[in-house]
Amino acid sequence: MKKLLALLLAAAMLLSFAACGEKEPDPVTDESTTLADETLDANATEAPSADATESATGETEPASAEGATGEAASEESSSEAEETTQAVLPVTVDEIISYYNTAVNKAVAAKVGFNKVRYVDNEQLNAGFLLKTFGDVLYKFMGIGAENKYTMDVTKGQWESDLPHQYLRKSTLTAADVTNATCTANGTQYTVVLNVKGGKSYADKNSKSNNSPIDKCGICVGDADKSYYDHKTAIVIYDAIDDVLGGAKISESYNNAKVKAVIDSTTGHLVSLTVEYNISVVIDAAGGGNATGSSHVIYKNFKY
Repeated sequence: MKKLLALLLAAAMLLSFAACGEKEPDPVTDESTTLADETLDANATEAPSADATESATGETEPASAEGATGEAASEESSSEAEETTQAVLPVTVDEIISYYNTAVNKAVAAKVGFNKVRYVDNEQLNAGFLLKTFGDVLYKFMGIGAENKYTMDVTKGQWESDLPHQYLRKSTLTAADVTNATCTANGTQYTVVLNVKGGKSYADKNSKSNNSPIDKCGICVGDADKSYYDHKTAIVIYDAIDDVLGGAKISESYNNAKVKAVIDSTTGHLVSLTVEYNISVVIDAAGGGNATGSSHVIYKNFKY
């Protein structure tokens, strides 16, 4: 019995070993493989870099949508800045006059500072009794002769404290006031030249009239006794002498009027403004007389 029991136990042990041999061994964890898998999983959660995309596709993709949008916006902004940097060169008469009016009126609105010079040269005087007696006073008032040259420096904002002196007026010129208009470019500066139609004025004790397109270009003009007016119409001259010679009849006319303005095309600001015309004044009183000359009104050194 003991031998039989021993054989049975031995057989049971053999069967047990056989069963253990058929069971598959547990997989062995490779540390390097696990770390590589973890790295791949971590990278998979992040957006691929520009370099990674380039290596994978052979083409470089934008780093981000925001970056691409920012660059596009920057380029668009730069393009807009270039488009608005310099004004389009005006071509037609209406465009040129509008461009000129805008520049002058912008200066008036800003009450700019500037240097102003006015003088009348090439004068020819035919003095009757009146001009022999009051000639010096009248010529000074009219600005005739080098000794009566008018110069003034106007500071920016000075207009606020000295309103009666309308140093520069708004321009209201239209195509009907000119015979020709041109605009040429020299770098960023545009030069406007306007040939203004001739005009005339008349004044006596009972009547006054004025048809002078040049008065609409921005120079300082008016109908009262003001020595600082740039265009001395018959009305202004009459107001200057009516206390002494109330019966005088005065005729004034001008021709060959030209307005030349240099304008910064990037800002619309005046760089310089010159108004020139030939004048003729006839005074019919106490022997009378007449005077002719070339009038020049020059604005420069504008300060906005």
